[in-house]
Amino acid sequence: MRLVLALAIVAATACGSGTTPPDADEALACMTSGRGDAYVAGLERTGRSGLLDFKLLSATPAPPGRFLNAWTLQINTMSSGVVGAPATGAAMTVTPYMPDHQHGAGAYIVQIKETADGKYELSEINLSMPGYWEVTIDAQAGAVHDTVVYRFCIQA
Repeated sequence: MRLVLALAIVAATACGSGTTPPDADEALACMTSGRGDAYVAGLERTGRSGLLDFKLLSATPAPPGRFLNAWTLQINTMSSGVVGAPATGAAMTVTPYMPDHQHGAGAYIVQIKETADGKYELSEINLSMPGYWEVTIDAQAGAVHDTVVYRFCIQA
């Protein structure tokens, strides 16, 4: 009986060694699927309505990583596809969401501060686990409202 128990323990231990943690598998699958944006400083997106231009000037860490992130974002008005003046005094919400798991970032609320005309510091962007994340930025600048989504694969 002792021999059978000892063999069962050895077999269970051997089965668990040498495997990749599930989080790492998910992050790798995300990166190889082409779902996320390739991060570069200055990553620019036109809002869904074509009324605002969003430019991710920088990210800390870069590329965006697991846990708390800080981004510098430039928002400008747009008209007929042409980028215009800085969108000053914008009110916005920033919502990190992990669609594959159907959850957001928990209790963290992204902090937003305008540091120059149309330039905003976003802090406490919580990308709490590896995998595919969508960060939706919903901005209202005066009478203009627009939304953009940045998509990143977060590594383990």
